[in-house]
Amino acid sequence: MTDSSTKMNRFKPAMPIIPGVPLPADEIPAGFEKVNSSHIALWTDRNLQIRAAAALLVLLCLVLVAFRVLKKEPLPAALILDSPAAVGTAALAGSALPGDLPLAPGPVALSQDMGKPWSLAKFQISLPTGERAPAMVIRLPGGSGSSAYWGLLSVAQYGQCELALVTDVAKIESDYGFRARHPMVVDSCAQIVYDPLSYGRAHGRLARGQVVKGPGMRPPLAVEILVQKGSLVATRSE
Repeated sequence: MTDSSTKMNRFKPAMPIIPGVPLPADEIPAGFEKVNSSHIALWTDRNLQIRAAAALLVLLCLVLVAFRVLKKEPLPAALILDSPAAVGTAALAGSALPGDLPLAPGPVALSQDMGKPWSLAKFQISLPTGERAPAMVIRLPGGSGSSAYWGLLSVAQYGQCELALVTDVAKIESDYGFRARHPMVVDSCAQIVYDPLSYGRAHGRLARGQVVKGPGMRPPLAVEILVQKGSLVATRSE
């Protein structure tokens, strides 16, 4: 005959036995020993879980740092366009180049015609893109040989107007707000003043024509000038 306690147990199932999960002392079935904490499965160890999570976090941080270090950032367009292609296309399209101007590469002026300081000769130069750009060569005070001349494109990077040499220092001060002691090269559209006797930075190196007034990014693009048999020869541009 079944007693009342047995009948009650039918409606109260025993706690299932799960490996690694200890049972309350009063619910351990007969024949089973209390689980020892040293026998708990490794994956249920709370300390081990914390250490594994910390190690995973450190590994993830190292991967992110390595990715940022090895990732090659693209250079800004203003830094990589160090070539004639960087000349303002609008200015090239609007430049009316006289057909009688000398065409470089080649001789562009006679050295005997450029004997006085601040003498200027205009010419045109063929670019690798197939276009022709206006250019000029200026006789600088002092110097000898090729170092006495400054060749430059007459259109600045991304410029809209041709550059011009202004020899009237009073005009430079009144029109551009810069008190000059000698002639300057100017961009009338952008109100930029370039100093032919000073050097500025251009892509990590020095270049003649430092920006002394206005929003210019760098000196004008240079044209290489050589003195050969009494002629000034323009060989190439930036």
